[in-house]
Amino acid sequence: MSKPTEEAEYNFRNAQRSFTRGILNAGNDLNATDTFAGLQYIAEGLVNLATGLRATYLLLEEVNRKLDRQAARGGHL
Repeated sequence: MSKPTEEAEYNFRNAQRSFTRGILNAGNDLNATDTFAGLQYIAEGLVNLATGLRATYLLLEEVNRKLDRQAARGGHL
């Protein structure tokens, strides 16, 4: 089972692809093209946020493991 941040990144990437297809299908309709382009930028930003959040969780897990090892050795926090 995927982690929530992985699912979010997957869904945001799918949204980004959908908006790209929307831009390509909009043709000469500038309003639609601009709308899809704006949504594509939002999706891209959400992908970046999900990726950064996942990286933060990974670092936090590493810090917690180190703290647990230190506590197990009788170290002070």
